[in-house]
This record gives sequence, structure tokens and C-alpha cells, in this order.
Amino acid sequence: MLFAGLGLLGGCADAPNIAEVGQCRAARPECPAPVDSHVDPLRHLGRANTSEFIEITDIVADGETVYLCTGVRGLSVFDASAGAPRRLVEKVAPGNGLADGRFPRCQHVGLDADAERLVITNRGDEVQPQSWLSVFDVADPSRPRERATWVPDRGSIEGVAYEGNRIFAAMHTSGVVALTVDGDTITEVGRTLAPGTDAWKPVLRGDDLIVAEGEAGLRIYDVSGGSEPRLRATAEIEGSSRDVVLEGDRAYVATSAALTVVDIADLDAPQVLVQHSVTGTPLGVAVAAPGVVAVAEWDELRGYDVTDPSSVTQVFSEVVPTNDAFSRVLAVDAVASSGRVFGGEWTGLHQFSLEAGSGPEIGLNPGSVQFGTLAPGESDDRVLVVRNEGDEPLTVTDIVSADDVSVNETCFTVPPGGSTAVEVAFVSSSPEALQSAVRVCSDDPDEPQTEVTLSANIPGVDVGDPVPTFALQDLQGNTWGTADLQGKVTVLAYFATF
Repeated sequence: MLFAGLGLLGGCADAPNIAEVGQCRAARPECPAPVDSHVDPLRHLGRANTSEFIEITDIVADGETVYLCTGVRGLSVFDASAGAPRRLVEKVAPGNGLADGRFPRCQHVGLDADAERLVITNRGDEVQPQSWLSVFDVADPSRPRERATWVPDRGSIEGVAYEGNRIFAAMHTSGVVALTVDGDTITEVGRTLAPGTDAWKPVLRGDDLIVAEGEAGLRIYDVSGGSEPRLRATAEIEGSSRDVVLEGDRAYVATSAALTVVDIADLDAPQVLVQHSVTGTPLGVAVAAPGVVAVAEWDELRGYDVTDPSSVTQVFSEVVPTNDAFSRVLAVDAVASSGRVFGGEWTGLHQFSLEAGSGPEIGLNPGSVQFGTLAPGESDDRVLVVRNEGDEPLTVTDIVSADDVSVNETCFTVPPGGSTAVEVAFVSSSPEALQSAVRVCSDDPDEPQTEVTLSANIPGVDVGDPVPTFALQDLQGNTWGTADLQGKVTVLAYFATF
């Protein structure tokens, strides 16, 4: 897509208008000298990229086999023995009519301890209204065979834990359900509805079930009776607990804007050790190596050293590239024994190798800058924040741009965990829509050149403009319009229902 004035810029190597922005140069004498021996702690091995699966919602990695749930292709199976994961099975979904034939969906995967059976779930939505879970035989991962399906009489299935003939389903406000599998039959044998439950993700360890339960925090159930789970204890956690993984006597919980570490050595009295604030929104969590936790945070895939809970440190931060300009990391899993980390985004499954190294990690905020409406010759400026999310100093050796853009600083050093604000000025050359970019050059080992797109005169409503006249009908049939909101503070929330 081209805009009047300047073209939309692609990657550093093949940008169509690279001459307009300028190449990264060697550091000038007045700039700090870059370090050329940094090692990228998370090395990108490859990407399985296809438009046939959109929205990877969950990943389970077993050695060199990776199972993932998707928004439109159901369950997919990949061989991860090479750099880029290779697809073994394109689409798996129940064959009983519950799954949409065109766009089969699943939200979560639960792999049995012997890795020969798994269960996938559907929470229920406008595409597949009925909630269900389905068990498949994956002794041969290239040929999954459906064994049994269970449809609840109420509630929405989210996460699952599976071992032997036992399945435990987290069903949000409908509680935690215990199921047994016998051949092609799944039977509900018990259900617990604890106060304030919002069950998202269960993890089974022997006869103890540890469940991330939204606003209720982390809950522990005794499931030794073989029927109704019995609530043993609750660890109250600030925020909403969405995912949990275990390592020894610790539980790592993805909680709103934090990575939470809980000591579960005493299952009757779990203790929150730390809630470490993170940059993004945690959606998934996995143990990448002993004492290192990987977190899918929507904007990036980040890793944390949790060896000492009193001093959690970030060890890597990776933009997971997608088919467009936005990084959307939705799911993560890892094989700690081999240091393999798998990140799932909108249309691609990525494989990484966790390396024994350290280095700087650049982060730019915002990822794109809009200047609003500018008349020809008019200029405006915005602030671009350059962050260092690594554990070594980051040296910015240059910031280059096209002729209509200028920056007030072009070289500086950012300490680990620090940031530097750069003023970016844009001069409009036309009343038409314009797009440009700045390129930040640094000694980040895997992102030595990083671009931020700039735009102006984009059609639409600018900050400070009057609200356009509109009318809409809410779910209760009430009609709302501009006049009804005059003089009131109004929040507009945009979201997808797919």
C-alpha cells in the first residue's frame, strides 16, 4: 500500500524506499562505540508461516512434536526437529458436527502424561456455539484419531488437565469439573463451585490440582477421591490469574500485568513470593529452562530469571514477527531440557533456542506514531522512547530518517532497564495521507536495525475533533446517539468476538 509522498517501508534489507530513509552508518567519533560481541539470549530458529491457521490460542510441546490450537483450523501438529517447524497434520477437529466445517476452532490443548492422548476444548462462541472437549489418540502424531467427546449441560470449557483416565476441566464461573474416560465414553463424576470461581487453567500434579482462577487467584484442590474436587487452599493474587505452570515447589502464574511466583511447598498454605510487574499483558507462561520462565505478553515474548524471587530479572525480550507491523504473541510453551521455546502469534508458529548469553534488547514505544492532520509545510513533534530490556548496555549508533523527519538525538547509550526519550519532528509535504519512518541503529544482536512508522493526514477523527453524529442499538434494544452522551464522559471499547 502506497501513500502520497512517501512509500510504506518494509524490512531493513528490502525496503522499497530505503534511500529515502537512509542507511545505518558506522558510529561517528562523538558517539559511543558499539559492542560487537553480544550474544542473543533467544535465537530465532524458524517460523512455520501459513494463512491456514489464524490466532494460535494454545501450544503444547512434547520433545520435537508441537500441538497447537487455532482459531480457524482446529488442532494442528508440527515436527520441530529442524529450525522451522514442519506441519505434520493440517487440521484436526471432532467429526460429530460440533466443530464448524469451514473454520473449526479450539482454544486449549491438554496432553496426557504418556503423550499418547490429548484433549482439545471449545469454549463456545458464535462460530461454534456449543462448548465441548474431545479426546484424540496421538500415539502416532501424524495420524490423530478421535476417541471420545464430552458436551457439558452448562458452562464454558476453557483449560484442561489430562492424566490416565482422568480429565479436569476449568469452566470459568461453572467451576472445576472432574471427568473419567473409558474407551469412547467420557463421564462427569464431580463438580466443585468454589466461591468467586473463574477457572481458567488447571495443572495436575499427582492428586493435587492447581488452578488459575481469575480474580480469585490460585487455588489448590484435592482430587484423590476420584469424584468431586475438594478445595484445599487459595493464594490470593492481585489481578486476574489466567495461566499457570509448575516447577518443583513453585507455581508461575500469568496474572494481568504481572508474573506471579507462588510457593506451593505447603499445599494447604500457598504463599505468594512476588508479583513482578511486566511490560505487556501476560497470556501464557512456560518454563524455558531451570529457573527461567517465558511469558507470552501480546506485544513481545519475554523471559525472566526467577531463581531468586526477591530479584526477578528479565533475560530476553523478543518481537515475534508477524505478517503485518504488529507483534501479537498469544501463546507459549517450551521444552526446558533442550532449551527450545515456541511462540505462537496470529499466523505463525516460531521456534527459538535459549542460549547461554547476555546482551542488550531494544524496545521502542510507541511502535508507530501518528501526527494527526497537518497542512503542507506545517510540522509537529512526538516523543519516541527507546528502552533497553536486556542485561547489558544498549548503544544506539544512529537514528536515520527521510528528509521530512528530524530527531533531536541520534546516538546514546541506554543502561539495562533504562530508557531514553527522543523527540521526532515531522514536516508535512502534502494535504494527502503521508507515511514515513525512522530507523534506529544499535548493537542489539538480533535487531540491529529497527523501524518505527510515522504517519500524518490519515482520514478519520483527530484528538479534539467533535464526536461524529451516530446512532446505535445495544444488546437490550435501547437506542443511543450523540445527543444522549452530550456532556458525559464516554468510554469506547473496541474488541473482536471471533
